[in-house]
Amino acid sequence: MRKLLYTILLLVLVLITGMVSAQTPAEGISVALVVTPPGKSDLGWNFVHWLGCERAKDSGLVREYAEVVSTEAAILSDLNLLAQSKKYDLIIVCGWEFLDALQVVANSFPDQNFIMTDVVAEFNEGEPGKFNTLSILFQQEQPSALVGALAALLAVHYDYPHVGIVMGVEGPVLYEFEMGYKWGVNWAVNWVEENYPDLAAQSKFVNTPKKERVLWTYTGTWSDPAKGREATEIQIRQGAVAVYAVAGSTGLGVLSYIDDHHKEQNIPVTVPPFAIGVDIAQDWMNPYIIASAMKRADVAVVEAVKLVQAGTFRERVTEDNILWMNFTNQGTWMSDEQTLDEFMQYMVRLGSLKEEERTKIMEQWKELRAAQPSWVWEAIDELREAIINGTVDIPRPFGDPEKWRIEELRAEYG
Repeated sequence: MRKLLYTILLLVLVLITGMVSAQTPAEGISVALVVTPPGKSDLGWNFVHWLGCERAKDSGLVREYAEVVSTEAAILSDLNLLAQSKKYDLIIVCGWEFLDALQVVANSFPDQNFIMTDVVAEFNEGEPGKFNTLSILFQQEQPSALVGALAALLAVHYDYPHVGIVMGVEGPVLYEFEMGYKWGVNWAVNWVEENYPDLAAQSKFVNTPKKERVLWTYTGTWSDPAKGREATEIQIRQGAVAVYAVAGSTGLGVLSYIDDHHKEQNIPVTVPPFAIGVDIAQDWMNPYIIASAMKRADVAVVEAVKLVQAGTFRERVTEDNILWMNFTNQGTWMSDEQTLDEFMQYMVRLGSLKEEERTKIMEQWKELRAAQPSWVWEAIDELREAIINGTVDIPRPFGDPEKWRIEELRAEYG
């Protein structure tokens, strides 16, 4: 009897131990993040990838990570060295210009896991890269539509004739920012005409021809803030109530021009012209940024890390080598109080922002948002829900280029 009880007790202990082990998370992985100059200090696209690594480390998913700032000339060598070291469970590559090098190195190191963001890494049947590389893409047309609607609603409220958008280098990904924004503008006009017909009838913006409502400029560069300022000044002088900055470091010129314009003209914080940020919650950069269209690469990085840590990365790649980030999984979003505060906390950690400044910025941001009519935010909430529920069809010239041809879209929207 005693021997039987001992055997049962031993089996129970083994079972409990097994259950505890199964519930214990695996040790955090090691990650290399490869970005373009100037690295995370761009406070934009590179930064949001770095933020993903920080978030993954804070949650115990990542044990350690290295940020590698590379260039188009050095990327092939840098990626080879990282893969040869066998130190990293995952190498994340951020930068369109790095695509060719990634495809070469992924095929050379079949046991290494790779992530490519914002562009598809393509491989032939049977090539190692087809099994070890996950491409992460973003439905940037969704937040662009939302901020386009916001800009249009503000144009109606303040009786401006135009909204603006300043972009970097023309290409398929930028087409989704452009056309998402223009589509959102058109959605907002229709919404105002349906819900506030009297306001629509006398609105300069509504009565501006459809193809002329959006002032749009491709600067041809990601790294020239002076060109961003110049394009913004032209659009503001033409009557844009807000300008959407979709141009990397060039876009910082958009934000700085709006800032300087307010100060030079002694314009109150709560009235136009406004700026609209991109990629991260750039609302913190000055008090006149009404919103930001976010491509949450930080969320994408965390999701990819989870796959590697769980041992399901290769299985996921085999099933589908593209991970789409969108409103449904909050991989894209429009800045709100929660995301802005979260981003500012990491800014404080990075040393780019002081804690007391964070409090002041949040107060100013709340004042700016509260100063706009409640019907503006009601419309935005309605569109956000429609996007999440899939009841609207926003143009996707990058995600579905056969259906959404840029020439046809411009013929319709300008």
